[in-house]
Amino acid sequence: MSIRARLIWLVIAVIAPALAFALFATYSVYRAQSQQIDQSMYETTRGVSLAVERELDRFGAVVTTLAASPTLVSGDLRAFHERLQQTVQPIATGVTIFDPNGVPLADTDYPFGAPLPMPPSLPGFENTPLLDVSPMFRDPLTRVHSVAIHRPVMRDGRVVYYLTMKFPVSRIEALLQAQELPERWLGAVLDQTHTIVARTRDPSKHVGEVASANFVTDLREAVAREGKLSSVTRDNQHVVSFFSRGESSGWTVLIGIPREDLLASVLKPIGTAAIGILLVLALAIGLAIALGRTITRPLTQLDQAAGALARGKVFEAPRTGMDETDRTAQVLAQASKTIHRSSQEMAERVEEAVAQAERSHRALLQGQKLEALGNLTAGISHEFNNLLQSMTVGLQLADMLSPNPRAKRAIEACQRSAQRATRLTRHLMTFSRNRTGDVEQVDLRALILGMHELLTGALPNNVVLQLDLPDRPWPAALDPVQCELAILNLAINARDAMPDGGPLSISLHDVAHGDIALPSLGTRTYLAVDVLDTGCGMSKEVQARAFEPFFTTKAIGEGTGLGLAQVYGFAHQSGGAVVIDSEVGRGTRVRLLLPRVEHRSKPAGPVEKAPERANRTTRVLLVDDDAEVREVVMSMLEELGYLVDEAQDADSALARLADDTRPPIDVLLSDIVMPGRLDGVGLAAEAQGLYPELPIILATGYTERLAAEHGLRVLAKPFTSQTLAEALIDAVNTP
Repeated sequence: MSIRARLIWLVIAVIAPALAFALFATYSVYRAQSQQIDQSMYETTRGVSLAVERELDRFGAVVTTLAASPTLVSGDLRAFHERLQQTVQPIATGVTIFDPNGVPLADTDYPFGAPLPMPPSLPGFENTPLLDVSPMFRDPLTRVHSVAIHRPVMRDGRVVYYLTMKFPVSRIEALLQAQELPERWLGAVLDQTHTIVARTRDPSKHVGEVASANFVTDLREAVAREGKLSSVTRDNQHVVSFFSRGESSGWTVLIGIPREDLLASVLKPIGTAAIGILLVLALAIGLAIALGRTITRPLTQLDQAAGALARGKVFEAPRTGMDETDRTAQVLAQASKTIHRSSQEMAERVEEAVAQAERSHRALLQGQKLEALGNLTAGISHEFNNLLQSMTVGLQLADMLSPNPRAKRAIEACQRSAQRATRLTRHLMTFSRNRTGDVEQVDLRALILGMHELLTGALPNNVVLQLDLPDRPWPAALDPVQCELAILNLAINARDAMPDGGPLSISLHDVAHGDIALPSLGTRTYLAVDVLDTGCGMSKEVQARAFEPFFTTKAIGEGTGLGLAQVYGFAHQSGGAVVIDSEVGRGTRVRLLLPRVEHRSKPAGPVEKAPERANRTTRVLLVDDDAEVREVVMSMLEELGYLVDEAQDADSALARLADDTRPPIDVLLSDIVMPGRLDGVGLAAEAQGLYPELPIILATGYTERLAAEHGLRVLAKPFTSQTLAEALIDAVNTP
């Protein structure tokens, strides 16, 4: 069998398993794509349904507030009627009051005492649901499609009236239009009688109509609260409808996608993969045939050279055009030259390795120096945070207790100074790498483009901003706020280095590990953010101290010396590094190296609750070794409505928890860094073992032990009274 035939069979043997795997992968992609699209549509429909439910709940909250009016509860219908007619209703159209038998007694659309017609919607007099919302109807006065929310009016535990308020459904339609669905998609909202309340396409023609009988039957047969159905729209379009029912209102949200669009979105990646497989197979066979022709002639030349070598002749290495045979001929003809050249290359590599080791050693010494400075600034930050905690809470408490306007102005000035000190301390904590950032996976290109307005606003007219950001994803895992601050600090430093103006360039590119002379970085790909200016540059001495906190070459009062320190802390906290390349009189390039990630995700943010004031029965055990901090925090807790016991260390706190002769403790609030046998984390661990149901909150300005790993709530010092109140309410109300 010839070499050409063997190459063809070799290509087929290599590609056959890959082809089988590609077919299996194509099928898997089809299934995964279909499931992913269904899941995405379920989430979209569920989100719109929740938005509709929230809007109806907001209507219900308005009616509930009116139903609790003291004037109405006391039975003074005339005063309640007059007050409502004088009040501007921004979202509702009318209010009706019924007696317990469903007879209308008063209506804001009519004068008090006038004969009242029966309204188009009556409340449910038995088994009233959580959200008593009526089916959609047309208001007889305004001729506007509306719904009514009903609420009972209670007096001494019994129903004395029913209150009904009408709301136009145009707000539901605006909410649906705000989803900005694709033009070919159809979104609709149905009430509990399957009447169309809102529609994204031709709403004026179809709102108020009942869905088709077949569709209603299919919808009722679906037991689950969400799913998908095949249907035909009123404009005769075949769609796959994804639906989600509201739990409290019974309303249904529909999103219909044309079948051809759904099928195309599933088959598009599969078709591309199939075409790619066929092209690769055809190209591989063609290349095998072409390469087979190039092998025969080099082998013949190599045979002739081998024969000459066997006869003891000296010959020049033939040029066969094939790397393998060329290397073989060169080894036979130039063995001595190759050995000599290898020796020279080895000597050069040894010299380069020694130079690289020296550079790595210098970089390691610089990193150790900055690490020591970071530990120093961390300790200073801890002490300052304790001082700022006392000042912050004390000033807020003074502001709450002092009615004197002049005193309040003085307190506000002190609070602003405390806030500035807090920001300065947070900069120090960022440099010391002891502040935990909110890490997200972000696209660096999108982040820098989003800063364009901020950067241009920070630069004077004579500094021209130039962005070199290739149009592709640049994913990295980092704290976006700290990243923006780092880039802004670099831009401001570059601006200050160019008093006469000039170009300021920000660029993005990939950097492999072999291109980085930094031993602290791992063997992976990094994204480089280069900030390049044409300013005055830095000397070697300035570069050696550039990342030290509070080091600055600017005049007194013109710089804090924390800009590049923040950049250094952010880079190392993100798992990267920062490098300065500068020469006096020729500008500076600062390279920010960040690890590249492969997958991107958007974590959903938590929903915050409004703080509440505690009652006088909740007892808090406050543990802090700083007497001043204990005094001001205890005063604030008492002002917030808590009973407070105090302890100066962990042992005292455990003794108080074990004292059965005194009232029990409801919440443990402790500092983390404390002297003694146990710190705050150790106290929390021992208290959890002894009292599993006891809520625990820790507060800290600096610690190397991450309390969040133990599932504990952590407050960063200095915290405000608002933050403290929210944390305590959350701890008391959370099981």
